[in-house]
Amino acid sequence: MFDIGFSELLLVLVVALIVVGPERLPGVARKLGIYIRKAREAFDSVKQEVEKELDTAALQEQLRQNNILDDSLVQEVKSSADELRDLARKAGEPLPEVKKWTDNE
Repeated sequence: MFDIGFSELLLVLVVALIVVGPERLPGVARKLGIYIRKAREAFDSVKQEVEKELDTAALQEQLRQNNILDDSLVQEVKSSADELRDLARKAGEPLPEVKKWTDNE
């Protein structure tokens, strides 16, 4: 990730030791590690969300190219759903009375 060699790392540690002091250096290093871990977790979370969205967009584009997600098909599905809703509504209505076969006798 970072292109840091041994000499640069040693220089950072010496500067940190001088600035912070030997008593507080372990605590500061621990807190720095916690913050780095939280930053990585946040970055990974954002990265996963972006990858998921890109996969979704790529899938939708592929469906459009294969005419699976065509506008005419979407309209056909919507009209079929409307017809099914009408049938379901009519099914809830009471049936008209049916003459009994025995009325003629």
